[in-house]
Amino acid sequence: MEVIDNKEMRHFEVRVGGMLAVIEYQIQEKKVFLTRVEFPEKFKADGRAEEMLERALDMIEETGMRVVPMTKFVKQYFREHREKKHLLPVGIHL
Repeated sequence: MEVIDNKEMRHFEVRVGGMLAVIEYQIQEKKVFLTRVEFPEKFKADGRAEEMLERALDMIEETGMRVVPMTKFVKQYFREHREKKHLLPVGIHL
């Protein structure tokens, strides 16, 4: 799966067969706020939504920024994947 950081639109995106999956973000003071996710239902059912998020988090980690989860989906991901906790800013506990 190729995840593209569309900086102009401020979102990560994946296009598959005419479908578009999106993770929107805002950047403030070395933090990436993941503000909205929009996945085709098929993405959620077969695990591609989580795979897309993992790749987006890897891309964010390479920048040295921290992640502020603002959606239920992203918060749940961090609860289930404690190994990614180091990406959260100090003071954020999920």
